[in-house]
Amino acid sequence: MGWYFRHYAERVSDEKPVKVPTTILLKWFAKLLAPMKLGLVAMLLVAIGSIGLSMVTPYLSKLIVDEGIMGANMGSLTFYAVLLALAAVAQWGIGASRRYLSAYLNQRLLYGLRTRAFKHLMEIDIQYITGRPAGRMISLITNDINAIGEIVTSGAIDLLINASTIVGALSIMLSMHLTLSLAVLSVLPLMVVVTYFFARKTRSAYRETRVKISKLTSSVEQSVAGARVAQAFTKRKNIDFSSFESVSRETMAANVRATLIFSLVRPSLDAINALVAAILIGYGGMLVASRQLTIGTLIAFYGYVQMFFRPVIMLTTFYNTLQSALAAAERVYSFLQTQPSVKDESYAKELEIEKGEITVENVYFSYGSNPVFENLNLKVRPGEILAVVGPTGAGKTTLANLLMRLYDPQKGRILIDGHDIREFKLGSLKRQVALVPQEPILFNDTVLENIRIGFPDASDEDVKRVVASLGLEKLIENLPDGYETVISPGGENLSMGQRQLISFARAMLKNPKILILDEATSSLDPYTEAMLQDAMMKLITGRTCIIIAHRLSTVKLADRIIVLDHGKIVEEGTHDRLLRRGGLYAKLYETQFGAPKLTAKSEAGPLESSSR
Repeated sequence: MGWYFRHYAERVSDEKPVKVPTTILLKWFAKLLAPMKLGLVAMLLVAIGSIGLSMVTPYLSKLIVDEGIMGANMGSLTFYAVLLALAAVAQWGIGASRRYLSAYLNQRLLYGLRTRAFKHLMEIDIQYITGRPAGRMISLITNDINAIGEIVTSGAIDLLINASTIVGALSIMLSMHLTLSLAVLSVLPLMVVVTYFFARKTRSAYRETRVKISKLTSSVEQSVAGARVAQAFTKRKNIDFSSFESVSRETMAANVRATLIFSLVRPSLDAINALVAAILIGYGGMLVASRQLTIGTLIAFYGYVQMFFRPVIMLTTFYNTLQSALAAAERVYSFLQTQPSVKDESYAKELEIEKGEITVENVYFSYGSNPVFENLNLKVRPGEILAVVGPTGAGKTTLANLLMRLYDPQKGRILIDGHDIREFKLGSLKRQVALVPQEPILFNDTVLENIRIGFPDASDEDVKRVVASLGLEKLIENLPDGYETVISPGGENLSMGQRQLISFARAMLKNPKILILDEATSSLDPYTEAMLQDAMMKLITGRTCIIIAHRLSTVKLADRIIVLDHGKIVEEGTHDRLLRRGGLYAKLYETQFGAPKLTAKSEAGPLESSSR
């Protein structure tokens, strides 16, 4: 039974669950299992057959001994021995069928639940995702759903089998001999206490090992990710090694403590079993000697005793395992019931963007209690290239997120061609508005497929034509397998320029009416940035474009520049006029490039009309 304690200890979670009534969870479980009712009925029938054969086997042993061996009846001996062999074969077949059905139903449930959870994750708004650790979301789709699968399918059937086995074995024991049954059952409280004690101890021990292993994994991950720095700095390398050695030693110590506790489980249970055997042999032997009990009955009784105590151990730990699974179920259920705050409104339609005019009217937005925009007003003319600059935290990326409708403002509205963007269906809006982020998100697939994400129905020729139109074929040709080069996770086998090329091509393939460049070249070296700026010019021509820039070298492409600071537009105009004004823009420019050299002698004229 030691394996059961290890399994229990490694499964139980300490995370405080979201409170969901058990009755609601049970109804939810019933809905999850409804499509699999035929499989569940089959597994239930197999379980009943397994219980029946388990009850019969010890009794056949009694008949073999009493009637065959002690009665010197070869016919009975042969008959019951054959029945026992057939029962063993049937038990093997039923056991294999039960394990297969359990695994099948479990995997089917996991597949359906994981698919549903992942689909919901793709549909839920960005605010929910960014407000939670990525590890928590990954754990929900993997560990939590695994826990639900085990308890809903195999766990429920095991509970039924164990409870039925206890009732059946106890009934037969009492019918065989009442006082011998009571003598054996006197050990039951000790069995329950010891089982519960070790369940608690092993849980605590393996909880500690999980923490240490997590730290060890993080240490290895950090060292691998920072290998270049560690190799360059001998002192850093020594620090990394010392840190890893310390965490590794702690992990070893935690595992040794857990192993010590775990190693006491089996001997303790064996000692209790030995006590049970001693009671059976001592008291049962006296009953046999006084002819109150047959030897066959004593042997069968021992079989039923073992059959009784094994599920008792499992049920003792099952309660805590069940609580852990219910906690996991609460998290998954609560996640699936969470409605995205950004979703299609009832009045939303498939609208087409004709001109690309953008109007921001009296927008208020905050992240929780941290305000970003208060009464923001802005107008972008059709086909205009607008640059948005400002210090870190000014609200530049938040503006892009609002335009993409990744978030909704708490007050005010954003219009495109006079339509509130909430009038657009999300799919329609995102099909016509493209975002090129600062950090390109690439997937572990070919370059061709990564570009095609912008428009999945595009042909290979369409993709190559877009790359050619941007004048960036050489970047692709320099790759080992060209368009068929498989990108490693995170795009580690590509340069930053090649990654950004894919991001540009992805947006161009989409042929958007409105384009948002969110600091798209800020991570590039000057040479690559200059090369990609040519591609950027081709990308932004003929469409409304908003360039969000921290490095001001890209804003010269803009028709107009607005300067954000603490969520407000503090300056607005062309590059030269803003430099002449000597305000925040000029200070940002001077920080990056030194004192500006103005090309005109006249003082700054009136600023371009603000749409605020």
